[in-house]
Amino acid sequence: MSTASQGRAREYKVRDHMIAHNWVLIMRAAASKGPADLAMAHPEYGLALVQVGTDNKTLGPAARARFLEAAVLCSALPVIAQSMRGIKYSIVNAGPASGWEAWKP
Repeated sequence: MSTASQGRAREYKVRDHMIAHNWVLIMRAAASKGPADLAMAHPEYGLALVQVGTDNKTLGPAARARFLEAAVLCSALPVIAQSMRGIKYSIVNAGPASGWEAWKP
């Protein structure tokens, strides 16, 4: 399986998990062209921009700033979803990954 196929499979896994928790898919950025991989919406929580990756996925300073700026512009929750066997969600902030708050959809 190619790297692109693996990434797409992780995105679909996160999408399906969030849909099972009453989130609605708004958009998927194919080939990760934008600052987020998924935009998901929830009737109570609003919009979430989601970066999807493996268990060791972090965002460098420039990517993190771009992601957070997009979330502010959209009034969205900035979420990273780390997926291998299970899915671990965190709310991204300007600091390092060790300071990101765990989150559940």
